Amino acid sequence: MFTTDVNYKNILCPVDFSETSRKAFYRAVGYARMFGAKLTVLHVREGGPPASVDAVESDHNELTRLEEGLVRRLDELEEDGKVTREERDRMFLEIRGGKPWLEVLRFAIDEGCDLIVMGTHGHTGFRHIFMGSQADRVVRRAPCDVLTVKPDGYDSKLDLT
Repeated sequence: MFTTDVNYKNILCPVDFSETSRKAFYRAVGYARMFGAKLTVLHVREGGPPASVDAVESDHNELTRLEEGLVRRLDELEEDGKVTREERDRMFLEIRGGKPWLEVLRFAIDEGCDLIVMGTHGHTGFRHIFMGSQADRVVRRAPCDVLTVKPDGYDSKLDLT
């Protein structure tokens, strides 16, 4: 049955700290405000477990720094009046390790997300084939809607004339 009702309640926004994921983050904040939805910002750190005690401490320090930076950004939105306290209380942060596309899908399924807002890196041609695309993998397998945000200045190299 076709419906025109759109009412997202649980939004997921994966971030990798690129400029495009920053754009996606702000877009996700806007959608969370529009729909009164919960917003989870997810950062997935790639790589295996640390190999030494020093590496474990370094890893912990990096994760702490990332978490503090994301929390600070959410708090700044409230301080700047871009989100209310009530809206800020519906915004959460999650940091995981693993393959980004797989952890995004796991989180979306486990938490019952109904929208994923994520950036693309805009690779085309051989570079896209060689590197793969986290966003493509998520779009193809997600159990919910996915909004992809392109980088500034994206040129699709597609001539529609």
